[in-house]
Amino acid sequence: MKLRYRIGAAVLAALSLTAASAAWAGDAAARRIIGFSPDGNYFAFEQYGTLDAGASNSGYSQIDIIDTRTDAFVGGKPILVVDESEEATLTLEQARAQAAAKAAPILAKYAVASRGEQTASDKFTFPDEMVAYNDISRLEQVSQKWLSPLYDQLDISTIQLDQILASSTTDCSASFDATQQGDISGKALGFQLTLQGQDGKPFKVLHEDKTVPGSRNCPTSYSLSESYEFTPAGKPTVIVVLVQRFSQGFEGRDRRFIAVTGQPR
Repeated sequence: MKLRYRIGAAVLAALSLTAASAAWAGDAAARRIIGFSPDGNYFAFEQYGTLDAGASNSGYSQIDIIDTRTDAFVGGKPILVVDESEEATLTLEQARAQAAAKAAPILAKYAVASRGEQTASDKFTFPDEMVAYNDISRLEQVSQKWLSPLYDQLDISTIQLDQILASSTTDCSASFDATQQGDISGKALGFQLTLQGQDGKPFKVLHEDKTVPGSRNCPTSYSLSESYEFTPAGKPTVIVVLVQRFSQGFEGRDRRFIAVTGQPR
């Protein structure tokens, strides 16, 4: 499948991103798409990596199994395997194997498998790689706030991400830059996803943060990585948008993925 990208080769050269073979400080997760259930009601993906050499250098794996009808985790939370102790010896391979074993019964129950089609992607997010520490901040700076699907049955011209302030129980004031306007007390950086039609007009807000959970670790920015669609037999099409979330880790920027799911129409 060929997709159209709107960041030129010069940006890629400037980034010079490398796969994770060097020592870690910041921590940029990689992702693996698992797929959809046959009825489109469930979507799953894995994000994995190695913690950023703070108190722990544990490998980790998080498998998100999401009910696309409610955009909520099955069981109320993702499946996460990690050892955050100072004596951590859990390798990345061990973490991924343990998470896969925990997820297997649920994935089998809903028959989640490789289904659906990638409709848009910013290839410069390097979602398949654990990006090396020195490149994470540059990745954050150039990542896009919009995607333009090419292979789309829903007449979506643009998926637009806007960063917004939302309430938070965590004090995130230190995560805001000096240009942030307005009252930031009790607030954290959230995001809104809007779908625009071929006429350039928005027709649906797919997601809008009302509150930002503490698990996002006071985000510093969000951007878009890719989108997927799946049309079950006799049912409406389901869309999934993968959002990158950047935050300040122990020794540098961290990257994680958030999957936003729903029915566009």
